[in-house]
Amino acid sequence: MSEQPPDPRDLPEPGEVTKAAGGAELDRRRALADGMGGATRVAAHRAAGKLTARERIALLVDEGSFVELGRLALSDRPEVGERAPADAAVTGVGTVDGRKVGVIAIDATVLAGSTGKVGARKQGQIFSLAARKGYPIVTLGDANGGRLPDLLGSDFGGSAGGDEGEHFLGIRVTGDRIPRVSAILGNAYGDPALWSGASDFVVMSEGCSIALSGPSLVGSSTGAATTHMDLGGPEVTVKTSGLVTQLHPTEQATIGAIRTYLSYLPSHAALDPPLAEPVPPATPGADLAAIVPDRGRRGYDVRKVIDGVVDGGSFFELHPDFARSIVVGLARVEGRPVGIVANQPKFRGGVLDAPAITKAHRLIDLCSGFGLPLVFLQDMPGVMIGIEAERLGVGQRLMGLFTAVARSPVPKVTIILRKAFGFGYIALGGPSMGTDYAVAWPNAEIGFMSAPNAVQVLYAKRIAAAREAGGDAAAQALAAELEAETHSHFAPWQAATQSFLHDVIQPEETRQAVVDGLFIGTGYH
Repeated sequence: MSEQPPDPRDLPEPGEVTKAAGGAELDRRRALADGMGGATRVAAHRAAGKLTARERIALLVDEGSFVELGRLALSDRPEVGERAPADAAVTGVGTVDGRKVGVIAIDATVLAGSTGKVGARKQGQIFSLAARKGYPIVTLGDANGGRLPDLLGSDFGGSAGGDEGEHFLGIRVTGDRIPRVSAILGNAYGDPALWSGASDFVVMSEGCSIALSGPSLVGSSTGAATTHMDLGGPEVTVKTSGLVTQLHPTEQATIGAIRTYLSYLPSHAALDPPLAEPVPPATPGADLAAIVPDRGRRGYDVRKVIDGVVDGGSFFELHPDFARSIVVGLARVEGRPVGIVANQPKFRGGVLDAPAITKAHRLIDLCSGFGLPLVFLQDMPGVMIGIEAERLGVGQRLMGLFTAVARSPVPKVTIILRKAFGFGYIALGGPSMGTDYAVAWPNAEIGFMSAPNAVQVLYAKRIAAAREAGGDAAAQALAAELEAETHSHFAPWQAATQSFLHDVIQPEETRQAVVDGLFIGTGYH
C-alpha cells in the first residue's frame, strides 16, 4: 500500500530551513565574539590580575547602556579569520552618568591585542561617530602594537583610515571639540601611545607601561636591551615626560577616575559644563592666613589653600607627580567646574620651570577648549633661569603659555597669596592677560624680582665695599637693611591704586573673591 502524500500544510515554508540555519550561525558568531580569545586565554588573562575588555567596559559605562558596534568583525586575512574575534577591538557607545560616550577597548586575549586592518577601521568608525555626534571618546589600551604580517605591504597607509574621515586616531574629524580620554591597563604599545598623545586625560594602572614600540622591537631596531618599566613605566611617563596624567593602584580605580574626570566636562565644547550642588570648602577661610607663612621662602602645601577655596572634596588633581612645583586640577566653586593653577612652594619654591610651564599650558588648553573658568593662586618666585632651563627651551615654552592665557576666552580670576615676581606673575593671570578679576592678600609682594635678588643687582658695589671693609657679616647686615627698605616697593598698594589689582582682600575672603571673579567674568556669549 502506497504512503499518503504529505499534507501541504505540514511542509516547511520556502526558506524556513535556511532561516533556522542562519539563526544558529548568528548565535555561533555572537558566542565567538563574546568568548574573546577563548577560555584558556581569558583564564590566563584573569590569572594575571587583569580584567577583560568587556569587563572593563562594564565598569566604565552605566549598567545596560552599552551598544556594541562591529561585534561580528573578524580579521580580513583568511589564515587568521575567526582566530581574531571582533578583530581584537571591542567598540561601541554607552553612557556615563547618563551621558553618551564612545568606547574602544583593546582585547589583549585576542592575538595579544594587536591591531589589524579591520580593528583599525572599527576604531576609526567610533572616533568619527563620536566627533560627528558630539560625545567623549574613551580608549582602554592593553595592546601589543600593529599586527604582522597584516600591516606589511605598501597598502599600510589604508589602515589609518579612508578619505571619509574614519581615521583610527580621529584626527580628521576634530571640528567639534570633544573630551578624549585614554586608559593604560597593560603593557600598551602602538595605538594606545598615539591615542594618549592626543588625549586630554591619560590614566594608568600600576604595573603597566606605554610607549610607541615595545622592548622587543626597540631591541631589534636599536640594539638597546630594555624592559617594559624602563621604556614606559611610571618613572618615565608619570614623573618625567608627564604623558600619563594619573597613576592608580587598580584597574577599578583607574576606570573610576575616568568617570570622575568626565563629570567636570561638557560632552562637547559647544555645551556648558555640568553643574553640581554647591558644597562648603573643606578648610574654613579663617584658617588660610595660618596656612601660608609670612616669610616668602618658607614652604607649605598649597593644596590646603585650594581646599579653602573650592567646594569640599571637589579638587581633582592632574599630573600630581609631574612638575611638582606647580599644582593643577579641576574643581568646583559653588557647584561650577573650574580649572585651578597654583604655585607649590613645597617643591622648588613654586618656581615656574620648563616642565611646570608645560603642565600649566595643558590645563589652560583644556579649560579654554571646554569653557571652564581659570583660577590662578599665585605664590610665584618667578621663572627658572640657568643652563638647564635654557636647554629645555624655557623661553619658548613661556611664550606659548603667555599666548594660551592671553587668548583664553574663559573667565579668569587671579589671587596673589604671598608673592608674584617676574614674567611668571604676568603669565599666570597677571596684568595684560585679559584677567577679569585680580586681587592680592595685604602682605603680598609684587614686582619684577624678589627684594633679595633686586638688592644684589642694584647695590652690588655697596655690598662688595662693605664686605671688603668689614667682612661677610658687614655685607649681610647691609644687604638686610637694603632689603627692608626695598620691601616697601613690593606691597600691593601701588598696584591697587593704579588698578593693576582690582582689590586687596583678607585671606579669609579668598573664596568669596573667587566667587565674585566668576560672577564678573561670566558673559552672555
